[in-house]
Amino acid sequence: MITLEGERRQLAHFCELVLADRELHQRLRATTTLREFVALTVQLGAERGCRFTTGMVETALHERRRAWLERWL
Repeated sequence: MITLEGERRQLAHFCELVLADRELHQRLRATTTLREFVALTVQLGAERGCRFTTGMVETALHERRRAWLERWL
């Protein structure tokens, strides 16, 4: 069983993969809804050996959105 911290590390690793792979980046950008983006992120991550849940992706998105807002408000 993967721990919460393990999921965070796996998601962070997947984010690095996305930044290094233009095609992967474009596939995620082509999504039109948050639900589709989250599901595709989990799917593509799993295909690359990264294990994290939809909840982890949603939490990470929320945390980043909140950090951005706090910086600019």
